[in-house]
Amino acid sequence: MRRQAGWVAGIAIVAAGMAGGIWPTWADPGAPPAVTPGGNSPSASGTASAFSSAPPSSTSSMAASPSSVPPAADTAGASPASRSVVPLKRFEPLAAFPYHTQAAVRGVVAAAAWLQRHHHTHGRFLYGFNPALREPLLGDDDLIQARAAFALAVAARFCGEDKYTAAAAQTILTLLTAAPVVAGDPQMRVPRGPSDVCNRVGFAAAVILAIHALPAVEPRLLEEGERLAAFLQRQARPDGSIHYIDDPAGQPLRQDPTGVNEHPCWGLWALTVSQRYRPAVDKAAIIRRGLQHYRAHYRTQPQPMLAATLLLAAAEWYTLSRDAEAAAIVCEAADGLCRGQIAVTDPRLPQWAGGFRQYRDGRWLDSPSGPETGIYLLALAAACQVTRQVPDTDRFHKYAAAAGDACRYQIGLQYSEANTRHFDNAYRAHMLIGAFHLSPREGDIRLDGISHALLGLLRFLESGAEGQ
Repeated sequence: MRRQAGWVAGIAIVAAGMAGGIWPTWADPGAPPAVTPGGNSPSASGTASAFSSAPPSSTSSMAASPSSVPPAADTAGASPASRSVVPLKRFEPLAAFPYHTQAAVRGVVAAAAWLQRHHHTHGRFLYGFNPALREPLLGDDDLIQARAAFALAVAARFCGEDKYTAAAAQTILTLLTAAPVVAGDPQMRVPRGPSDVCNRVGFAAAVILAIHALPAVEPRLLEEGERLAAFLQRQARPDGSIHYIDDPAGQPLRQDPTGVNEHPCWGLWALTVSQRYRPAVDKAAIIRRGLQHYRAHYRTQPQPMLAATLLLAAAEWYTLSRDAEAAAIVCEAADGLCRGQIAVTDPRLPQWAGGFRQYRDGRWLDSPSGPETGIYLLALAAACQVTRQVPDTDRFHKYAAAAGDACRYQIGLQYSEANTRHFDNAYRAHMLIGAFHLSPREGDIRLDGISHALLGLLRFLESGAEGQ
């Protein structure tokens, strides 16, 4: 416990130094925070990415973008001062931005504050809550906690809040105890829980992403991420697939047929982030084979969640390597997501506009998306970033429009001052405001819905689509 506390304190101190003491102000600890960024707005090309997705300095510069496509953020050659600018400050004055972008900024600040309020001293977040009954929900697992830590770490970069960094780091350190170092191999950590309770591949990937998203992180914590990356590499198969079940001889598509849509490509995304920190030939080969394998699988089973996770892995790999095949995968998967989006012109489902239909048994259903909406928004925003870098003007505007519509739908699921007035003031300020309910039909609050929404909105705000 002393060692864990020391790591958290060290990370928080370094984060405070990087941010230069510039923080958003809060109107009232019990009320939703006011967005009050200050200072001059840096240019889009000089703004540090909250997802730290800038390519390394050895990467060749991208082609000049046409004026109709905003230039992609690339901070690899930027000065230390420009890299340390708090991204939230770019949105001053907030009134100068489109309405949905204003709502997204307010939504991010309120959602991050909710996560911070409900981060407990033992290092875990509140899993879920039923507002009508005022009762907590059951079903917590380490994978959901890891994604919440990832979301809060990215929010810490965006908002410049050291307390978010400290909370996310504490959760990461707590979760690392669930993946002990292998006795016979000190360079590997293996999650101890069974995958039918908390998928090991998905959990390891989320922890790696959370570690690398921290605004400031000690090298020894990055090394713990590399031990988890070694576990992910061990799960790779010669055909490019990632073995995401526990039985080495088992059939993943039989034992967990829906898991293929989510966990393997999160693993590829995490390995790509690890490759940025510690390049290795075998790691790069796993990523390339994996993208090809799951692209082929997506063509036979076009599930929207597979499209989103495959897109995120391919977008990270393209940003790192400028691989043309990765850019093609991004566009193919983004087009698939767009086909499942509910059009804003659909008169039958006005309250679902911008959301996504559910996909089952080979067909789209007239049923609105739930906590997965934030992942779809996250993927579309990543597609905007890639098409800015290519550049591809037509596709950028297509994906920017889809991301903007998804952003509006996502914000419509957030509890705010306006839609919680029928609750007691103290209760709604502490428990409701800033959280997202699961869908237009379901009012429960759940940690995965909040963290997915926060990740999606944060990436939207740096995608180029926020100015459209």
